[in-house]
Amino acid sequence: MFNEAQISVVGYVASEPEYVEVGQGTPKLTMRVAWTTRRREPSTGEWVDANASFVRVTCWRRLAENLATCLRKGDPVLLRGRLDVRPFVGKDGQRRISVDVDANTLGHDLSRGVAGFRRVWEKSAKTADEVAAGENGADGTDDAVLAAAADGAAAADGPADEDMFDDSAIDALAKEADSAQAPF
Repeated sequence: MFNEAQISVVGYVASEPEYVEVGQGTPKLTMRVAWTTRRREPSTGEWVDANASFVRVTCWRRLAENLATCLRKGDPVLLRGRLDVRPFVGKDGQRRISVDVDANTLGHDLSRGVAGFRRVWEKSAKTADEVAAGENGADGTDDAVLAAAADGAAAADGPADEDMFDDSAIDALAKEADSAQAPF
């Protein structure tokens, strides 16, 4: 906890996320995140890409489970976590450096697109939509109570997702954002 380097990165998912369960069923998700520095060319005034940088990212437990359902290669993301830079000797005998991040927080970069959020309820490990639908939990949780809590949270947060987002409007916004952004 002390003397650890924390890093924040704005980038994109550079490899398809890999979800596994390790040890006693602990969820783990690994992927690579990359970013490309852009700079303005003084002579022409045009923006040009500089070096691309990559880090290996590891996510654990609930973060890993949630990200496994919504992240794909190419998605723009915001990442925050503990940085670990370590030397190693490769299979070819050459000394190399590994740059890893143990993620605390990772999610979509909404300056580059739109997303819908579905809260996962702790007691049942279900999304608010599943709780509201009244699906019985494997843990015997009273879903009627959770559904009422979901309705109360939705009322406190504002209109439900169905009222807030029109799929055609989201598609139009996503196309507009894609055309406005330079490729990664």
